[in-house]
Amino acid sequence: MAQVKEVNGVEAKGDTTIEAAAQVGLGVTVASAGLIGLWGAACFLSALAQNGVIAMAKGWFMAVGG
Repeated sequence: MAQVKEVNGVEAKGDTTIEAAAQVGLGVTVASAGLIGLWGAACFLSALAQNGVIAMAKGWFMAVGG
């Protein structure tokens, strides 16, 4: 269904179905990014609790520096 909007004196026709699908897609992407971020934080905190700060720093420097 086409919808006509007037923005700054210019008429623009847009399809509300496409707009709704784009919003759903963006919502799914943002939700996935949030879950991935939470999972990464949980993994980091778990490794920190198991190994301690010094071992984590040493492991990071070994991974980066070779």
